[in-house]
Amino acid sequence: MNTQPTYLQKLKESVERSLSHPLKTSKDFAELHDKMQESNGETLGTTTLKRIWNYIGGENALRESTLDVLCRFVGYSDWNTFVADCCGETDRETSKMVVTKTVRFQQLNIGDKLEIKWNPNRHLTLKYLGNNIFDVIVAENSKIKAGMKLRCERLTIGLPLYVDIMHDGQPPALFEAGKKGGLTMITVASGQ
Repeated sequence: MNTQPTYLQKLKESVERSLSHPLKTSKDFAELHDKMQESNGETLGTTTLKRIWNYIGGENALRESTLDVLCRFVGYSDWNTFVADCCGETDRETSKMVVTKTVRFQQLNIGDKLEIKWNPNRHLTLKYLGNNIFDVIVAENSKIKAGMKLRCERLTIGLPLYVDIMHDGQPPALFEAGKKGGLTMITVASGQ
């Protein structure tokens, strides 16, 4: 794992930009902990966060899984994606098998509800209408609004959301959400 200090510093700067202020006090680290939990349902302990920022001493070796959590908070799927996309490393594979949670709509029943999230702090609740079409019930912090209808082929954790927005009799417009890091959460609840 490549944890060169410049890459880690860039990640810390990205996290601080997401919070709109530097991390300098215990209160700042508690705020980051809470924002991470609110944003995508995962977080790191405040002691771990303090060690990463050298606020307190301790073990210097970081696990890639720890860095992955911070990267997802700032909109990337993992540490390797952050390093490649944000820091200019280009020796990544250009193709790979996707092995992650995917919802295929033939598994859904009309009326089923889906919740999806992506960074930073975006959330939709959708109702399945059939034929790959959804009604947007709740939309938070997104350009997609409640009342819109969406058509899409599948939802996959870690990949962007691509939908055709159908609204006010206009021709469908292709929309991409979660460009950096993709979807962070998908849940399905029966409509019955």
